[in-house]
Amino acid sequence: MKKIKYIFASLLLSSFLACDTDYIGDPDNPEIAPSTQLVTSAQFDLAFELNNQWTGARATLGFAQYWAQTFYTDENRYALRVSQIDSSWEWPYRILTDLKKVIELNENPETAALMSAYGDNNNQIQASRIMMAFTFSKLVDTFGDVPYWSYGQKNNTAFEGLRLEEGINSPAYTDAETIYEDLLAELLDAANKMNTSKTVFTSGDNIYNGDAAMWVKFAHSIRLRLAAHIHNYNNTLATSVFNESDANAFSSNADNATFVYGSDDITGGPWHDAFTVGARRDFGPALSFTELLYNRVGPFSSVSEEDPRVTKYFDTRLGTAEVVGLPYGFGNAAARAIDDEGIPSSEIIKPNYNQVLLSFAEMEFIRSEFNGWDQTHYESGVKASMESWNISSSDADNYVALLPTASEENVLTQKYIALYMDGREAWTEYRRTGYPNTLTVPGDTYGTATFTTLVPGLNTIPNRITYPQNEQLLNNSNWDAARQGLSDGDTMVSKLFWDVN
Repeated sequence: MKKIKYIFASLLLSSFLACDTDYIGDPDNPEIAPSTQLVTSAQFDLAFELNNQWTGARATLGFAQYWAQTFYTDENRYALRVSQIDSSWEWPYRILTDLKKVIELNENPETAALMSAYGDNNNQIQASRIMMAFTFSKLVDTFGDVPYWSYGQKNNTAFEGLRLEEGINSPAYTDAETIYEDLLAELLDAANKMNTSKTVFTSGDNIYNGDAAMWVKFAHSIRLRLAAHIHNYNNTLATSVFNESDANAFSSNADNATFVYGSDDITGGPWHDAFTVGARRDFGPALSFTELLYNRVGPFSSVSEEDPRVTKYFDTRLGTAEVVGLPYGFGNAAARAIDDEGIPSSEIIKPNYNQVLLSFAEMEFIRSEFNGWDQTHYESGVKASMESWNISSSDADNYVALLPTASEENVLTQKYIALYMDGREAWTEYRRTGYPNTLTVPGDTYGTATFTTLVPGLNTIPNRITYPQNEQLLNNSNWDAARQGLSDGDTMVSKLFWDVN
């Protein structure tokens, strides 16, 4: 009998899930969970739970204005539900707890020998550190200061981040900038300690199939992403990180960190679950995005051809000649007046959708930025994005030849287009750079409707998501300390440290 048991230890009191996974053959003799099972669970949750209809379609894919809602449009005016905020907070900590367990099982002398059957002990630890750093970056970029645990600082009693533990009922928050600095160090240390001559995981690794060299590339590529985030805030550190990791980061689409879902309703992706299993028709392309793809707005308006990705990103409905977008932020009446809006493409809705966590195209745009908006990397980024969506090289070459030359606006707008389906990262890019400048913002008008938010005091696209209410109720002193460190308190108005745009 196989039994997976999640023990929600002090969930309401601590914000964390302490996760025990017991595989029980004999109820009187529980066995230890294989680390590969914990890794599979963590990877699936990282891909699915941070990109599903609640945390993605109704939140970050909307913030980035890739998608808009056909009904229940309050979330497009930033009135998030309590459950959405809770999920954006709780799921990363569930993932982190699984990964921390993998580290513990491979370090503990009583279990390390057993775990070695599932991959090299050291490599399992380093890959788990890399995934933890990636997950913590999502938390920080969403909320700001958060409770943090650092493998490299685990024995440093002075470090204020060791809080990812069972039995800690009131975890302290670590400063977001401190976390960033530690994540950059964690990723470099994990990459340096990875033994590329040995397997990471013998099974269960649905991102890199146990290939240690690919995990090293992933670590360096995450560093480039984080360096870009702080580029305008701490140019010295960002440039140093870029120079350390550039040569070891992704060099082709074959390197992309991609999670491939299963082919059935249970293991299929979030959009198959929403559109096919759940029969939802709540979402369609945002008008601001389709107008950009058809070159009617933005820096590519002089380009005579539509972006060939538009028909890879979306399918048409009701026989329309082109993909019809939904006005974002203007309320129910404006959205419901559109009855022929496009839908996400069949490639996205299929069960075994490929969820890209980090891409070569993104690395190329980052390289262009750090090299003074370089033309070669700019073009390479656009072509890599198109290749990943199965657009022919000739069509990609023809379109790129029509684009205006590299500049800050052009590179960052193309980066935004290429980040489609990663709403959280596109939202981060908008916050730190202000691009694309084609998004609809509060105060804009559409017909007789005006974009007004439903959040008191918020007159922009949100700068962050507020902490869960349970933190205010059950971890009040630590929440209060974190709140006081924010420019406008625990509100969507407060900017994160790297947001100096």
